[in-house]
Amino acid sequence: MLRRASLVLATSATLAAGAAGKPGSGPPGDLNIRLGETAAMTINGQPVRFRIAPDAVSVATLNGDAARRIGLKPSMIGYVYVIGPVRIGFQTDNARYGAGDASFRSRTAFSDRQVVDGADGVAGPATFPFRRTILTLREPRPGDRAISFPLNKDMGRSQTGVKIAVDGRPVYVAFSLDRRESLVTATGGQWIANAHGGRFDGEAREAPILYRVSRPVRSLRLQRPLKLGELEIRNLAVRVSDMGNAQGIADGTEPDPNEIVVTADGKRKIPNQRLYIGMDTIGHCASITYDFAAGTVTLMCPAQPGATRAN
Repeated sequence: MLRRASLVLATSATLAAGAAGKPGSGPPGDLNIRLGETAAMTINGQPVRFRIAPDAVSVATLNGDAARRIGLKPSMIGYVYVIGPVRIGFQTDNARYGAGDASFRSRTAFSDRQVVDGADGVAGPATFPFRRTILTLREPRPGDRAISFPLNKDMGRSQTGVKIAVDGRPVYVAFSLDRRESLVTATGGQWIANAHGGRFDGEAREAPILYRVSRPVRSLRLQRPLKLGELEIRNLAVRVSDMGNAQGIADGTEPDPNEIVVTADGKRKIPNQRLYIGMDTIGHCASITYDFAAGTVTLMCPAQPGATRAN
């Protein structure tokens, strides 16, 4: 069942206009993160480590214990993030950040819950005011070449990525470094199934979505490949809200996306459909660069290896 998230006041995080560099590496204006590493910064003078995730919400979000340690104070700006039936209320504080010699303010979200493991918080590629965010998956190799897409801004602070059209309808794409499979919200899955000859394969199972919340998904096998540019999107699963109804896509099951939706007049709004592309599709690539000045997302990849299993 669709649940809509309503912001109390606003979703946008206010960021300083100046760029900041990661301490000790890379040219000024670039945030360079290797797969499995975290970004070291300070908040209000206290050390913190952020996991930079390409599929994260573009609002810096801290674990509850880190927010208490730093002493963040709730402001009048807060929001509710909804994942299926789970509603997570966040408070925010406009905190002072330090990154090397640079400093800036960034609205920072927190709640009582732990939202990420192995770090104090999680942020997206566009959360902080760097000129570029570069996520390195491995060392460069001969044969790597640039695959570039326009950076899409339709999703605002809720997602950083690109957009594809499925049967003339937009699906908003982010990359995921934490999952092998690719995952699409329910109505987007219906569109893909209709356009590419899709059918469910296997029973429903639980899969992590965001903020340690899991939701039921089902694998989707396609007769015709779904592509982002030259990349074939592999190992695709659909979020379902009916716990394994095989007729869900064909019958037009209601979507179950995670959404931040600003509500002004209480009218229902059709949620934007999201596709998170996992490592079975992009794991062969060397890096992902988000260039905010150029407005591009560039993957450095060799030719995509042959599929081990038809989708």
